[in-house]
Amino acid sequence: MEGSECIFCRILKGELTAYFVYRGNGIAVFLDKYPVTKGHILVVPEEHYESVHNTPPCTAARVWIAASAYARFYREKLGALGVNLITNSGRAAGQEVFHFHVHVIPRWDYRRLSGLLSGRHMLTEEEAREVAEMLKGSEHLVDEYLESLGSEC
Repeated sequence: MEGSECIFCRILKGELTAYFVYRGNGIAVFLDKYPVTKGHILVVPEEHYESVHNTPPCTAARVWIAASAYARFYREKLGALGVNLITNSGRAAGQEVFHFHVHVIPRWDYRRLSGLLSGRHMLTEEEAREVAEMLKGSEHLVDEYLESLGSEC
């Protein structure tokens, strides 16, 4: 799919609405429109790449590093019991949006999972505001993590 047709590219261009919690260093982080849990976010490169398999290594590294910063924020600052970091590469793996992205899904309880992305619901404006408030201050940790990559990436 060309970048101009991609839903994430359209979000990044401002053509579609999303709730951004971070934007910089070539990546963007916004709330999943159909979250599995409260705080489910997506980390995406600002440039269009179909999937992790064809994303340049430094871009993939920035996305994964940012996702790991959010995992740490959820665990250490917000008390999540666990965090899933997930990407799908190809339709057979469950990829639905063909723009490389990593799901960051905080787990607040020990509910048995019937599937990593089960239990999705429509994001409400109230929930989006609550998550944005929860994540205040997280951008500093993301910047710190990304700076640790050094000048190579």
